[in-house]
Amino acid sequence: MQTPLQLTFRSMAHSDALAAHVQRRAAKLEHLFDRIISCHVVVELASHRHRHGDGCRVTINIGLPGRELLATHAPSSDGTLDMHATADRAFDEAERQLEDWARRRREDRRGGASA
Repeated sequence: MQTPLQLTFRSMAHSDALAAHVQRRAAKLEHLFDRIISCHVVVELASHRHRHGDGCRVTINIGLPGRELLATHAPSSDGTLDMHATADRAFDEAERQLEDWARRRREDRRGGASA
């Protein structure tokens, strides 16, 4: 990444364990596409449910050359996902979007080179 990972915790205390988990998942994104310009991850408390605990929302904004990708995962209505699982689901979505974008970019280059 051209700029270091930005990680923001909103409406909740910083978690070293969750921060380390997010760092590992962000590093995996760089293996999919090595020209990522920036990555900003926001972890925020989405709600508090007495019976189900706290749910968090994870939003990932990935800056690419000429494009930005946005992936978000919010807790399910029953609040069964913990913060690490919510982060994993958001990063899974970000990986799918990044793979699709990189594939389309490769196809466009091949199509443009042969035309």
